[in-house]
Amino acid sequence: YGFLVLILFFGVFLQNSFAIDLLQAYDMAVGYNPGYLSQGFEYKASQTYKMQGLSYLLPQISLSANRSKYDFLMGPYYYKNYMSNTYSLSAQQYLFNLSSFAMYKELNTKAKMGEYKFKDASSQLTYNVAQSYFDVLSALDQINLTKMEKKSAYEDLLLAKKLFKAGEATLVDVDDAQSRYDITSSKLIEAQNKLEISLTKFKTFIGKTPHTISPLKSNIDFKYPTPSKLEDWINIAKQNSPVIKYYEQNVNYYKHDLTKAIGDQLPSVALVAGYTYTNTSTYVQTPTIKYASVGIQINVPIFNGGNSIARIDEAHYRVKQAQMDRENYINNVESSVSEEFLNVSSDISKIESLKVARNAAKTALKANYMGLKAGIKTVADVINAQKQLYDVENQLLQAKYSYISDMFKLKLYAGVLNGDDVEFFNTYLDPHNELPVINNSKTAVALEE
Repeated sequence: YGFLVLILFFGVFLQNSFAIDLLQAYDMAVGYNPGYLSQGFEYKASQTYKMQGLSYLLPQISLSANRSKYDFLMGPYYYKNYMSNTYSLSAQQYLFNLSSFAMYKELNTKAKMGEYKFKDASSQLTYNVAQSYFDVLSALDQINLTKMEKKSAYEDLLLAKKLFKAGEATLVDVDDAQSRYDITSSKLIEAQNKLEISLTKFKTFIGKTPHTISPLKSNIDFKYPTPSKLEDWINIAKQNSPVIKYYEQNVNYYKHDLTKAIGDQLPSVALVAGYTYTNTSTYVQTPTIKYASVGIQINVPIFNGGNSIARIDEAHYRVKQAQMDRENYINNVESSVSEEFLNVSSDISKIESLKVARNAAKTALKANYMGLKAGIKTVADVINAQKQLYDVENQLLQAKYSYISDMFKLKLYAGVLNGDDVEFFNTYLDPHNELPVINNSKTAVALEE
């Protein structure tokens, strides 16, 4: 029985845990994230505006039926109770109605706005999933790096105590080593908190906490953005940004609303037709009545208390407001694209310089260890050299993730971020290696202590 329970336990454990890469996380988010699914339903709802708008241009047809029984409570003796049946069919088609045409254009514009809003939501989901994934990965790398630093600090502490007992180190050296070990321990707690926060956010997008996660490759070629000119990226953003297109359609929407307000002041002309059938059985025998009618109906608004004039003024101001909103967002996009383009270039330069600095720090650490053995360096010198090495390693790690984040932001602001970019950046991950997530939980770290 114990063996069966053990098998069942591991079966449940494996069912609730899984490995994941960026592409898998994106696919899961598309099918799970409530915010994105909500945007999808909003998009579908917005597409019904097309048919709603068309209805303002099509004929309006209605059918009415009436059957009434008349009971006379008082009247001449020859008045008898009777039944009346009436059926009417009416139709109306506007020949000229500027307001109806404006409503048709207005609702079609709202459908386009819904389309661009959903495109932006798709890009936002792509960015959020990628950013969240690499936040988790960055936190895991930070934990592993801090564990290595803590191990080195512990070894230095033991060495300092050993040399102090042998009279080859001072109490200050021991205190420095102890201080570095304590600081590294606090850094590990901070890194663990960062992982917990990142995992919580990541789970909101994919619905689960992964058991393992694919790490970055060690030999990534960090390339400059293509195209290589900032002006080209700004032009791409102006042409492709779904939010800019949304604001452009917002201007059109209020222009159509202005046309509608003007149309409410103008006459409307409609072709009307009808057919009526009446059958009344009264005390006087009357034949069934049937008649049809066709005509032109003209409606001329004269005065409605000044409401139409006020509506036109309001619509004018709304158009101006929408135009300023559009220009403001274009300026924001230009600023954001410029910032991220420069950040990516800076990230690449920083990565290259930090690689050189890391090699120099490794050489310096090795030299300090040799100097300590030769008696010309102190434990404090070794501790400082190790601290510099891990500081450089940490900066290099953060620079790599900054590059990835800034590349995603650049494409997001330019309006060209999509699933293809997820596939591309997924190639930055090592499919043959996995970082454990569960083993880096707070409980696991506490047990390790």
